[in-house]
Amino acid sequence: MTSKNYLCKGIRDHIHRHMFLTILVSLALLVALPIHCITELDVAKGMMQFPEDSLNSVQEAFLGCLSSNGWVMVVVAGAAILYGLASFFYLYSGEKTDFYHSLPWKREVLFLVSLVSSLVSFLVPYLIATGITYLIGILNGGNSTKVLPTMAIAIGVNVLYFLVFYAAAVLAVMLTGNLFTGALGFAGIMSYGIIIKFAYSGLNSRFFDTLSTYSSGMQENFLSPFLAYRMMIYTGDEKILQYGVLYGVIVLAVLLALDLWLYKIRPSESYHKAIAFPKLEPVIKVACVIPIAVLAALFFSGGMSNHFVWFVAGTIVVALVLSAAFDFLYSLDIKSCIRPKISTGVILAFLALVIMGYRMDITGVDSFLPDKGKVQAMSAKFNSISDRMAYPVNSYEKMEAVNNNQMWMKDFDAAYALAQIGVEYYADHKKEEADVFETMVSVELAYEMKSGKKVYRSYYLPETEEVLANIQKIYDNWEYREKIMPTYYADAEDIDFLYVTDVAGRRMQLDVQRNELEILYKTYKNELEGMTFEEASDQRILGYLVAEQKEYGDYGNTKQDYMFSWDLPIYEGFSETRAMLKELGNPIEDQIPAEEVLQIRLTTMDEMGNTAQEVILEKPEEIQRVLNHMTYEYCRYGVGSKLLYDINVELVWTDRFKETEQTMYLLDDGSLEDILQKLNID
Repeated sequence: MTSKNYLCKGIRDHIHRHMFLTILVSLALLVALPIHCITELDVAKGMMQFPEDSLNSVQEAFLGCLSSNGWVMVVVAGAAILYGLASFFYLYSGEKTDFYHSLPWKREVLFLVSLVSSLVSFLVPYLIATGITYLIGILNGGNSTKVLPTMAIAIGVNVLYFLVFYAAAVLAVMLTGNLFTGALGFAGIMSYGIIIKFAYSGLNSRFFDTLSTYSSGMQENFLSPFLAYRMMIYTGDEKILQYGVLYGVIVLAVLLALDLWLYKIRPSESYHKAIAFPKLEPVIKVACVIPIAVLAALFFSGGMSNHFVWFVAGTIVVALVLSAAFDFLYSLDIKSCIRPKISTGVILAFLALVIMGYRMDITGVDSFLPDKGKVQAMSAKFNSISDRMAYPVNSYEKMEAVNNNQMWMKDFDAAYALAQIGVEYYADHKKEEADVFETMVSVELAYEMKSGKKVYRSYYLPETEEVLANIQKIYDNWEYREKIMPTYYADAEDIDFLYVTDVAGRRMQLDVQRNELEILYKTYKNELEGMTFEEASDQRILGYLVAEQKEYGDYGNTKQDYMFSWDLPIYEGFSETRAMLKELGNPIEDQIPAEEVLQIRLTTMDEMGNTAQEVILEKPEEIQRVLNHMTYEYCRYGVGSKLLYDINVELVWTDRFKETEQTMYLLDDGSLEDILQKLNID
C-alpha cells in the first residue's frame, strides 16, 4: 500500500510540475477540435445538398473534424514530443540526475511515473476537447450513426500515436547527453526510414533501367510513424486503419522496451556527452553517414553530364565531411575529427561495395527474366495506348487493375516474348540514349510468380515489327481489350447528353430521345470494342462522339453540380454509328470537301521550333489527296500508328472567315511520297 501511495504521489507531483505544458496543450486542443469544428460546420451549412448523398454536408464535416483532422495530428505529435522531453529532461543535468536517482524507487518505477503522468496530462484535456466537439456537432445537426464509432476510433488512434511519439522522444533523450543531440536524435529516429527509402529508390533509378513504379504502395508509409499516422488520418480506409494500428502497437512495444532497458543501464554521468553510450558512437555514425552520403551525392550529381564520376566523387566528399562532423560532435575536438578512424574506413568500404554492386548490376535487375515455368500469369500495360483514351468521370477505382498493371493473363506467351526482347535490348543498349529517329514504345510488364510474389519491369523499346506483333496479340485478346476501352466503364444510362464534333471543329448536341441515345451509344460501343489493333492503326478518325455526364463535387467552400464530358473517336470504319448519326441529322463525312479549301500548307520544324521546310499545295488534285489522309490525333494510339507527327498541316479555307479549330495530322499509307519528298521526308 505504501508503494502504491508513493506511486500516486509521484504521478501527482509530476503532473503539477508540468502544469504549464498541460495548459498549453489544452489551449491547442481547444483550437484544433471545438473551434475548428465550429468553423467547419458553419461553412458546411452553406453547402448545396444532393439527393445522392448518404449524409448531409454538416454530418460529413462533423465526421471530418473528429477523424481526418490534420490540426489534431499536429497537436498530438507536438504534445508527445514536449511531454517526452520534459519528463526526462533532468537527464541532461548532473545535479537533477543525481537527485532523481537517489530517490528510493527503482528506475522502472520512475519510468512508469513519467509515462503515466504524461499520458494523463494529455488524455484529460484531449477527452474534454473531444467531448465539447461532440456536443457542438450534435447541437448543430451533425449527428449520425457513424459519429460514435468514428469518435471512438479517432480517440484510440490519437492516443496510440501520442504514446508512439512520446516513446520516440524519450528514446532520443536516453541515447543523448544534451538537448542539441537529443533533437537531432529524435529527427533521425522519425526520418531514418524515409532517408533509407529515398537513397534506395534513388540508387535504383540511377543505375537500373527496367524497374517499374508499380511495385511501390502504401507500405512506404510505414517507414516512419509520422507517415503511418498521417496515412491513417487522411485515408479513412478500414484495411489501412488495421495495418496502422498493428504497426503502431508493434513500434510502441519496441520503443518502450528500448526506453526502459536504456534507462536502467544509462550511466548517470552521461549528461555532458553527445551520446550517452560511447560504444554506440561509431555505430550511429556508420548508420547515418552511409544513406545521407548516397542521397546527397545523388542529388548533387543529378544535373551533371557524367553522372557516375560525379556521383562517386560526391559520395566520397559527403561521407568524409559527415564523418568529420560526427567525430567533432562526439568530441568537440577539431584534431580528433581529422584523425583517421576505423568507422570512416568502414563507411568508405561499404559505399564502395554498394556503388560497384549497383554499377555492375550484380543482382541482375535489368537482366531479370524468370523461367517461364515459374510464372503463373503476366500483365501488360502500354501507356502509348491507355494514356490516349478519354475515360468517364469517377472511373479510376474501377480501372484499378489497368492503372496498377494487374490485368493478369494466363496465356502470356506474347507478354513473355516482349520481356525477352526487353532484356536483350537493354543488355545491348544499357545507358545508351535512344536514337532520336526511332519510335519508342513504353512497355510495362508484371509477373505473378507461382510463389505468390509479384515482380514489375518497365521497358522502353524501339517500335519494331516483332514488338508490334506481340502487342497486337495482347491487344486483340478480348478480355484484355475490353477493360482498356472507355465504354467498359460507363453504360448508356450514365450519359445525360451526346454531342458530335466533326472535322471542322463544330460541336453539335444530338436532339434525341432517351431510347435513341441508348441505341446510338450501344451501337458505338460494339464497333469500338470490336476494332482490332490493326484497324485502329490504319483507319482515320473523322470526328468524336462526346458523352456528357452530370456530376457534383466540392468547389472551395461549396458543393455544386457540373458537367463532365469525354471524347470517343469515330473511325471511318464505324459504318453503323455513322449511319445512325446521318439519320439523326448529324452526319460525319469521310473528308472535307476539296472545293472548300483554297490551299494546304505543310511544314516541318527544326530543333529550335522554327520552320525548316514548307510546301504549299494549291492544285485541287493534290489538295484532294491530302484531305483523303487527314485525321485527328487525339485518341489515336501512340504505338503502331502511321501518323506523320513531324508534319504540320494548315488549311486555308475558301471562306476566309472560317478557321480550323482542331489539330489535324496526315495518316500515311505510302501514297503521298511525291508530296512528302518536297519536304525531304521519305
